[in-house]
Amino acid sequence: HEGFTNWPSNVSFGWNAMDIGPNRDLVGDLADAIRKTTPHIHFGLYHSLFEWFNPLYLGDKEKEFQRNHFVTTKTMPELVELVENYQPDIIWSDGSTGPDWYWNSTIFLAWLFNDSPVKDTVVVNDRWGDGISCKHGSFYTCSDRYNPEVVQPHKWENCMTLDKHSWGYRRNAQVSD
Repeated sequence: HEGFTNWPSNVSFGWNAMDIGPNRDLVGDLADAIRKTTPHIHFGLYHSLFEWFNPLYLGDKEKEFQRNHFVTTKTMPELVELVENYQPDIIWSDGSTGPDWYWNSTIFLAWLFNDSPVKDTVVVNDRWGDGISCKHGSFYTCSDRYNPEVVQPHKWENCMTLDKHSWGYRRNAQVSD
């Protein structure tokens, strides 16, 4: 959720893998490698809707999401770039910090499933804004460690951290965590 893009995004303001770090289009490299060497594996991409410290996001949040400068200038252009440039089979969106109407999720998803270059093949999860999880999406992610324990009528996944307390590395994590 830091806003660093692993592709040369036109809206990342130099905070991307082409401009700093590896100086490569990592998403493009990965897409090419998967498609050339393992065509039976579907290529998917993770995208975080929000960025913890982006001033545009923080400004929108401060205004209780009654404006969406961050979404219109950063999030949606990035998602369109990803789809048009890399044509993923799966988009795993991560963002439930703000209502779906703030994220323009329905507008993006309508374009994705009706007019995008992957409209006939793409699938998405259900993290497109507050109140969407376990209700909408090609498959449900619901919540961390979700396990309904009975057969579900809709496809779902168990999205689980290895550490009960964090999605990131914790130096002091115990085996029991």
